Amino acid sequence: MLKMSDQATEAPVIELPEPADAPVLARLFQEDMTDLGVETALDDLEKLAEMVIEEALSSPPRCICYVARLDEGGEAVGVVLANFHWSLKFAGRALWIEELYVTPAARRRRLGRRLVEQVLDWAEDHGIRGIDLEAYQGNTPASILYRSLGFYRLGRERFYYRLGPAEYL
Repeated sequence: MLKMSDQATEAPVIELPEPADAPVLARLFQEDMTDLGVETALDDLEKLAEMVIEEALSSPPRCICYVARLDEGGEAVGVVLANFHWSLKFAGRALWIEELYVTPAARRRRLGRRLVEQVLDWAEDHGIRGIDLEAYQGNTPASILYRSLGFYRLGRERFYYRLGPAEYL
């Protein structure tokens, strides 16, 4: 845990993940899923993190992923992951923010905001027509964040259908 005197010297960094970040991203993904009551295998999430990083670093990128670090070269303490999709609502290419997570020890430093702003900047620079996301009911900090960035609430009910043997939600 950082002391208050250490916080003044921090220089948070938002950047693309590196292949060596895969184990840390897997742990961040697992922390988030655990908070939501979803059991996930760390090995599966590490394989996923490796694929996400590879896709985010490809040219052109096949997903958008950024990490937050408290200082240059430090361990990732936050992550945002956005996937491409076609949107009728936006009449074109759009992004879906699948994941925004900052580990509890690094919260209240505007890292989540900075991660989303990085995605917004990338989207505007690359002709993306809109961004969708989902926040869980009762997650007031997320709702405040998204509304303060200009996101609007939709009156929709979301459903999912899982293919495969395991049911987690």
